[in-house]
Amino acid sequence: MKLQAIAFDIDGTLYPSAALFVRMLPGAIRRLRLLLAFDKIRKQIRQPGFYAERRIPIPAGVDAFHRMQSALTAERLGRKPELVHGHIESFFYGQQEEVFARIRLFPHVEACLESLRAAGYRLGALSDFPARRKLQLLKLDKYFDVIMTSEESGYVKPHRASFDQLAAQLGVPAGQTLYVGNSERYDVAGAQAAGMRTALISRRRRVESAADFVFRDYRQLTDFVARQAAAPRA
Repeated sequence: MKLQAIAFDIDGTLYPSAALFVRMLPGAIRRLRLLLAFDKIRKQIRQPGFYAERRIPIPAGVDAFHRMQSALTAERLGRKPELVHGHIESFFYGQQEEVFARIRLFPHVEACLESLRAAGYRLGALSDFPARRKLQLLKLDKYFDVIMTSEESGYVKPHRASFDQLAAQLGVPAGQTLYVGNSERYDVAGAQAAGMRTALISRRRRVESAADFVFRDYRQLTDFVARQAAAPRA
């Protein structure tokens, strides 16, 4: 089937992950215990059957998801949930986003997005963290028809729920959507579980991947999509 939509992860996909890491490092060092506990909880949430095993209801919406993960992080740290929630919201969902005004994209990202829009594709963005402010600061929000975080679904990648929701919001069948990411475990596996086609960006010259396409340069992705459009219908 012909592609109708192209969707993108953000962190590590539209820009180098190291660029964010360097800018977050001073604040992360001051909050090391919080960062480690938060990271541990996020990894647990990613595991299949997490809610059933913990007997926790699936959060309905982003705020409920944030409250849930803050409570679990606070429990791990032995601190008050409201205090931990404030710190998490400030650092991970506030201060972190503002550094995107100084982050440089991978080469040819904007030209790729312009080409895809001109060709008539629906464009989506799906990140594990809130994405709209990031894309605004990166000056890319104008290209996307749908911008969402996986947290809206009550899950994070690689659970298929957010990918299903993305396809529904794009109004395009999953099988006619190409999802572009930088993680084999989270992006490729999650999108494929939802029935999407996948592309993996990797800076390594050789990489084994289950993705339909692996690329290093966004000009390669632009060419790949063009070839798919030109291929005879099955």
